[in-house]
Amino acid sequence: MIKRRKHTVPNLNMASMPDLIFTVLFFFMIASHMRNSSPLVGLQTPTGTQLIQPDRKSALVYLYVGRDSKQVQVGNHMVGLKGIRQAIQEERQKLSSEDRRQMIVCLKADRQTPMWLISDVKQALREASATRIIYAAKDNKLTGKNEK
Repeated sequence: MIKRRKHTVPNLNMASMPDLIFTVLFFFMIASHMRNSSPLVGLQTPTGTQLIQPDRKSALVYLYVGRDSKQVQVGNHMVGLKGIRQAIQEERQKLSSEDRRQMIVCLKADRQTPMWLISDVKQALREASATRIIYAAKDNKLTGKNEK
């Protein structure tokens, strides 16, 4: 008769598991970029086809423009058209010295925003010496819309 030996499975040592979890968490906290502002104005972002991602997200300053409003949001502050210059200077001071030189204003405007309002915002940005502007849009491939 064949005797079967009972095999016991060795216990797994879980003592180093919290260290591993905190190391991975710390890595993702350092490697990811958190957005500092959230839109206070209602936006329906326009769509596009030839979109690119900015290189340095730490040098971005977000500027939100609503549909019917003459109020714009710079960072987390609502300002009028005349207050854009001061708000951009305040946001510039929050950046590191290297990011100040490469500061880019990310203009997020509603798809129904009138062009005169966008032109006035761009003029205020020129007065604030913020001449590097990118426009935010959603990718047509991701939304499934085909515009002609």
